[in-house]
This record gives sequence, structure tokens and C-alpha cells, in this order.
Amino acid sequence: MSTRFAPAAVLALATTAILTGPDTVAPGATFRISDVSGSVTLSPAAHANLAAGGSDGLDSGFTAAFVEAANAPRSSTVSATDVPAMWGPDPVVIDFDGGRQVHKAAASGTVTFHADRLALILSLHRPDGAPSGPTVVCTPVSGQNTGFAPTMPIG
Repeated sequence: MSTRFAPAAVLALATTAILTGPDTVAPGATFRISDVSGSVTLSPAAHANLAAGGSDGLDSGFTAAFVEAANAPRSSTVSATDVPAMWGPDPVVIDFDGGRQVHKAAASGTVTFHADRLALILSLHRPDGAPSGPTVVCTPVSGQNTGFAPTMPIG
């Protein structure tokens, strides 16, 4: 994925994510996926950009991991909580866990999940105690594999 940390150019981030859902779903049924969790690893350039602004860690925040599904549109999302951490040398990792979403299955077929975007709402730590907290939206890089496995049969 990539994101823009003002005033920098677009910067790459490595993202991993998992989710928990049912093995199958009935046609037209509403179902929930839970434990949408993972990590975002900042590139050295993204880390340097945040450090240049005086940040040396993460106090708190939320990550909204938007998971889309073929044959099962999303109707709601509950953000995951970011895990506070002080940053040392690279790599800098932001862990998140506990996200939930509700989807509704189509009449037939297979549900295939893929990551659409992440919204990071960060409360960054600064040694001087000054408030710091960008909101950044991460989007997949063209051609990047964002699929989750396995798929979920409807029926």
C-alpha cells in the first residue's frame, strides 16, 4: 500500500492483515467478519517524515481496515485499535487489532475478500508532550495482491 504523509510525496508501506469469518454463508444472509487485525510497517522514508515532525512513537489511535467482498457488500465497519509503541531504529511497525465488519451475501456464488484501503488515525508520541496526530489513508498499489484466502461459499 502507499500513503501520503504531508508534506512528503507518496510513501510505500508494507501491510499485512487477517480476519475471521464463517466457513459458509446462506444466500442473502447478513454475516460478520471479526478480528480484522494486522500491521503496517513504515518505510524508512515514512519513518523519517514522522520523525522530522518530532514524533518518536505511537500513543494510541485507530486503524479502519476496509475489507471489500465480491458477492457480499459491506454495510458497516468498526475500527481496530492501534497498539501503543515507542519507535527505535527501522523498521517501525504499527500493529492493530479488533476490527469488525458486517456484510450481506449475494443470492449465490462465492464471497472473495480483498483489502481496499486503510485509514490510520494516529495519536503520535512527542517527547515534548505536544499534540501530534495525522490521519492518513493508505491505498493499494496498482497490481498489488490484496486478496484474503480462503474464499467463502454461499449456499
